[in-house]
Amino acid sequence: MNEARPDLSVALEAYLGYREHPCPGNHWNAVVAALGPARAQEIEVPMLGVLADLDAIKPDWRLQSLDQASEAAAREIRARYADIDERAGKALFWAYSYGYK
Repeated sequence: MNEARPDLSVALEAYLGYREHPCPGNHWNAVVAALGPARAQEIEVPMLGVLADLDAIKPDWRLQSLDQASEAAAREIRARYADIDERAGKALFWAYSYGYK
């Protein structure tokens, strides 16, 4: 049985290319394919807002490793946005950590 997921979670995972591409990217066509044009259009601004919020989180390298910083950033974003499920949280962890490699 396919469990219903929040559109924001589906969009984040598709847009970043989590589990589909070797590195995070901007895969808008994947969002449209996953949600359809109307729902994709509705979720675009909120999705980009989440990614901007993620990007604004700056690690303290004196206290955190890459994994620790990525985990903390993903956890902080999930706490701010109720519609981000565990799979989308993993996609955010992946994107955040990749950006600092």
